[in-house]
Amino acid sequence: MSELAKDDQVLTALVASLTCAFHDGSPVAGESLDRRREIAVAALRRIRSFRRRKVPIDDRSYWVRDLARGLVDYLEDEPDLVGPLMKDYRFIASGLLDAYLMVGGAGPRDRRLRRI
Repeated sequence: MSELAKDDQVLTALVASLTCAFHDGSPVAGESLDRRREIAVAALRRIRSFRRRKVPIDDRSYWVRDLARGLVDYLEDEPDLVGPLMKDYRFIASGLLDAYLMVGGAGPRDRRLRRI
């Protein structure tokens, strides 16, 4: 499978995860499909930077917190004022990580990511 096709497959899974979260009542999952795709692209970039940023590979809770923080920084005008919405960001971050791993989003050089 080409890298571009793989990215499309991963992004489709991430958007589906955000759609489920939106239907479950998440206020931060994105109301429109375009917004969800934008969030999915930002999440994929953040996930793919885990290794470079030395995010601990064996600590899923750290992954969730790190991805949630990255989404807050990307999506919020004033990230320091997010408050209780952080719980919602962690919820969608967890779902995004599950979706990423389910479709095998980790590339060959990221085999350790698949064990989580």
